[in-house]
Amino acid sequence: MKLTCHINLSRETPESVGLIGELVEKANRETFLKGVSEAYRDEAARIEGWKLEGSRLTVELASGSRVRAPSAVLRFRKLLAEELGRKFRVGVRGVEVPRLTIRLEGLKVEGDVLRRIRGLEYVGEADVEGETLTLNLNPLGEAELRRNAVDRLLGLVLKLAEEAGRPQAVEVHPVVMQGPQRPVKFRGDPARVAVRLGWVKEFPGRGQWVYTPPYVRLLEAVEQILVEEVAEKLGFQPFLLPKLIPLEVMRRMPGYLEDIPEGMYYVCPPPRDPEAFSRFKQALRVTGTVKRELLMEALKEPDYVLAPAQCEPFWNFFSHETLRLEDLPYKFYDRAGWTYRWEGGGVEGLVRVQEFRRVELVYFGSPDQVVEIRDRVRDEIVRVADKLLEMEWRVVAALPFYMRGGEVGDISESRNVAAYDGNLPALPW
Repeated sequence: MKLTCHINLSRETPESVGLIGELVEKANRETFLKGVSEAYRDEAARIEGWKLEGSRLTVELASGSRVRAPSAVLRFRKLLAEELGRKFRVGVRGVEVPRLTIRLEGLKVEGDVLRRIRGLEYVGEADVEGETLTLNLNPLGEAELRRNAVDRLLGLVLKLAEEAGRPQAVEVHPVVMQGPQRPVKFRGDPARVAVRLGWVKEFPGRGQWVYTPPYVRLLEAVEQILVEEVAEKLGFQPFLLPKLIPLEVMRRMPGYLEDIPEGMYYVCPPPRDPEAFSRFKQALRVTGTVKRELLMEALKEPDYVLAPAQCEPFWNFFSHETLRLEDLPYKFYDRAGWTYRWEGGGVEGLVRVQEFRRVELVYFGSPDQVVEIRDRVRDEIVRVADKLLEMEWRVVAALPFYMRGGEVGDISESRNVAAYDGNLPALPW
């Protein structure tokens, strides 16, 4: 990597030139080498040139794979702020990176992969010569550096190149447990039968239904069985979790915004200003139709998603908290409200919908505790399916969706299994 950065100082300090030169030498000799083993010192970042013009310090950095240049900028900023502040009462106002070039060797990138890389955030230009990919990034600010945007981008580029060079993996889910076969007592289409009986009625929203009292009673009965026979039996306590999730909370959930943003509903809060909707209201009164383009003019940008997983607020609730090991484990369940997922063309009757209820179990503890809890939940769900509901069932070793593309691995010990999926074999309706 090679980059140019501008470090903006709080005022002009021509008297600090000597100190800045000393700090550059210290950074190259010590600061950029922290945490780097002797064998990789040639790969560490290094300041190759600098100049002070007024209140702006321009620095040229280069690096290999150890202490990459963007991280080195932040290290040097900290060193600079401490020493200039102590000796000259000068602060650092901010950092800008107008130019950053990355050269990646040994990559075979072409066609669709190259087009996808060129379309990535922050990528200004991407060119290939032989097996060398060169990226020239758009200008970056200090916020992007602190969010490790460059490392994230680099990781994604390497992932795209790696995936293009290997055959598509076929996921295999080994069966861990399986119940006996049961006689099939119903072979109809449950959605059609429920509509005919008046238990459900299709709603204008795609993948949505109105559930009438008979169906609701059935749903509540099954839900209550799961709460009493699994959640409360294992000591889970009730939680009420929000279903309107801020994007900042969603950002910290692995695998959602970065992998399946197309699977969520986004919420745009309206401004608290009636005048902002004046054109929309007038058009509605005159035409009797909803002018979506006028509505979009009034709405703010998306700030929320409707909960696609139901557990997001739980992890946010305990973030930045210090917990005592002796108080663990924590076990909670949420059965309030709906979960929302945009399935697009994949909706299917009552089986795959875009708005559905669930009983969500969330827990954390020591590594041994969470394995034990997970296995007890699995066993109680199997008991309910087998003994109480008399259904066919099987349990397979699986991977969470955000680990897709990986391997299930050794399943001889439960602690090695990332996740279990319980399957109720599909019927041929």
